[in-house]
Amino acid sequence: MLAFSAPRAQSSLVVKTAASIRPGDRLILGRTASLILPRLYLANLFTAQDEEQLVALGITHVVSVMEQPPKLPKSMPQLRTLYVPVADAANANLLKYMDETTEFIKDALTENEQNRVLVHCLVGMSRSATVVCAYLLATTPMNPEEAVGFVVSRRCIVSPNAGFRRQLEKYYARLHPKPPKDEPQLSRGILHRIRLWRRAAASRKKITDDLRIPNASSEILA
Repeated sequence: MLAFSAPRAQSSLVVKTAASIRPGDRLILGRTASLILPRLYLANLFTAQDEEQLVALGITHVVSVMEQPPKLPKSMPQLRTLYVPVADAANANLLKYMDETTEFIKDALTENEQNRVLVHCLVGMSRSATVVCAYLLATTPMNPEEAVGFVVSRRCIVSPNAGFRRQLEKYYARLHPKPPKDEPQLSRGILHRIRLWRRAAASRKKITDDLRIPNASSEILA
């Protein structure tokens, strides 16, 4: 099992519902999208719902990792979206969506050099960060620890929960299965000699057994 280093210490983050967010709170929640790779952004719900920011970033594809489908700007029907229904809980199964999210992101970035992808959850800290880490595992030489560390370096509030970290390990193991141990291969000549030796040994045993029977009978008669 691969191990992760301890998450970087973070300042306390107060998560509020969308209805209670005031304009002055946007910096507290890290509303600005974080560029993880060229044309791949990680953000929170409020960025995904902000038409002005989406247009400024040139976003063409959005991956939403939320319990409920988010309300994205209706004035941008051209957006291509992928909704992943996952709660931010250690026992939530995000692993089963990793192939789908990775393929969606990869297809978007390879389809057109002008495409830009935004991945978000509520805060842009755990669920969406895990999706981005899974993409890195599938498309770069990074292992889970390196992927998480890299995303943290791009967005300091990132901290996938323990369950998602374990799922990243499983995803990595599935992407990079350990090769079976090489078993020694015997040549046909050696195998033939082994068969001859076994036959000879069996013949010697039979002869020995045949010789012992009369001797035993003689002892009984004597």
